[in-house]
Amino acid sequence: MTGVTRASVDCDAGRALGCATFCCRLLVRLQPGERDPSQPDNADKRFVDKHPKTGLCVNLDPETHLCTTWEQAPRWCAEYDCNEDRRLQVVLQHGFTSILDFQRPVYRELLPIRVPTRPIGAGSSSSED
Repeated sequence: MTGVTRASVDCDAGRALGCATFCCRLLVRLQPGERDPSQPDNADKRFVDKHPKTGLCVNLDPETHLCTTWEQAPRWCAEYDCNEDRRLQVVLQHGFTSILDFQRPVYRELLPIRVPTRPIGAGSSSSED
């Protein structure tokens, strides 16, 4: 994925803060060039698949919490910065993991918690969420 600026969020630090691998729970819309043209049954596929029991991205390794397809990840994944997503604040401050929990009024009363960043390419977790 040339030309894509990857977010520099330290996902290990985010999980330590309690993000519960938040970004891997979100719906990720595939762009036309990101759909696999060799799969005729996927011609109309619009989103990255989720695991039916956990709701997590099927590309997330449950043991390492790293993306197994990071180098081919959709542009949205590569550019996503959780520090700009107010929904993550609900997760960090209140532990919600269900989209239904976001309907609660507390969502509007948050003070930001920043997930640490690091230089891109630093550390051993180069295939982040």
